[in-house]
Amino acid sequence: MTRPTLRHIADKLGVSTATVSLAMRGNERISQRTQERVRAALEESGYIYGRSAASLRTSRTHTVGVILNNVSDPFFSALLASLEDALAQTGRTVFLCNTDESCKRQADFLRIMAEYNADGIIVCPAIGSTPEHFSSENIPVPPLVFVSRAFTDTAFDYVINDDHGAGRLATERLLGLGHRRIAVVGGDPSTPPFNVLLRGYRAALQTRSVDFDDTLVRPSLATRVEGFRAAQWIAGLDPRPTAAISYNDSIALGLFHGLTKEGLFPGKNFALIGHEDVEEASLLNPPLSVTRVSRDEMGRRAAAALVERIETPDAPPQRIVLGTELIVRGTCSVSVTPEA
Repeated sequence: MTRPTLRHIADKLGVSTATVSLAMRGNERISQRTQERVRAALEESGYIYGRSAASLRTSRTHTVGVILNNVSDPFFSALLASLEDALAQTGRTVFLCNTDESCKRQADFLRIMAEYNADGIIVCPAIGSTPEHFSSENIPVPPLVFVSRAFTDTAFDYVINDDHGAGRLATERLLGLGHRRIAVVGGDPSTPPFNVLLRGYRAALQTRSVDFDDTLVRPSLATRVEGFRAAQWIAGLDPRPTAAISYNDSIALGLFHGLTKEGLFPGKNFALIGHEDVEEASLLNPPLSVTRVSRDEMGRRAAAALVERIETPDAPPQRIVLGTELIVRGTCSVSVTPEA
C-alpha cells in the first residue's frame, strides 16, 4: 500500500499542498471549515506527519524538555500536568527528566535535548546547580526558563513563587496566635526558595521583636519521611516549639503524622502550616493550613514564557514572581499565651 502524502490529500480536497500544511498546524489564515476537512482527510487516509523532515525545513522540532527534581512529589506532578497541557496547546511535545536532585542527570538531559534540537527547556534546577551549569559556553543549551527555583540574578527567564511572602504570612499568623517558638522544617539551604522563605520568617519575627533562634531551623530533604522524623526532633527540643512552618506540603504531611505519634496534635496543642496546598492538605483531620502556591498558574506562565523566548530570542528576560496567600484551616487554630 502506497503511503499517503500531502499531495494525495491536497488533490483529494482540491486545495494546494501549502493549504494542507498550514491547516495541519492550525494556522489562522486557513478557515475553520477547511481545517476540519483536512483533519478528516488525514485521519481517513492514515497520513503520518513527517516531523523530522518538517524540522529540517523550519528549524523547529516542536519538542520541549522539562526537568523536575521529584515528579513523585504531588506539587511537581501537578506542575508537570499544567506544563504539558499548556505546551500541548501550542503543538509541542514534552520530554521529561526526573533528576532526583542529580546534577549529572540534569547535565546529561540538557546535552541530549541540545543534540535533538529541542525548541526549549523548562527546568527546576537540581540541588547543587549553579548558573554556569546552564551556560551556553559549556553546552549549546536551547532557550530556557526556570520554574519554582531560579537564579534570580541571571539573564534567564523564570517563574517562581513569592516564598518570602509565604514565610512572612505563615509566621505572622502564628505570632498573632501568641506563638514565639516557631520551628522551620525542611528544605536545602543551598536552594533559593529555602533562603527566601527563611528571610520572610525572620522579617516577621523582627516586626514582633522576637529574636531569631537558629536551633529552631531544621533543613532536610523535602520528603514526608523527613517530615515524620522531624517530629521527634521537635518533641526533644527544650523548651519545645509550639508551632512549625514547613518548607513544603510533603514535609508538612509527614510532620503531621509524626507529631501525633509524639503526643502533639496539630490544631489542639500544636500549630502547623504547610506550603503549597496539594490536594491532600485539605483532606487531613483537621485540614492543613497552608501558604498556597498555584501550580496551574506557574505551569501556564512558564510555558508561555518559553514560547515567547523561542519566538523572540532577544526579548528582555521575564522575571515572574507569583503572589501567595495564607489559607487558614484547622491546624493553626490553636493559640498560646506568649511568655513574658
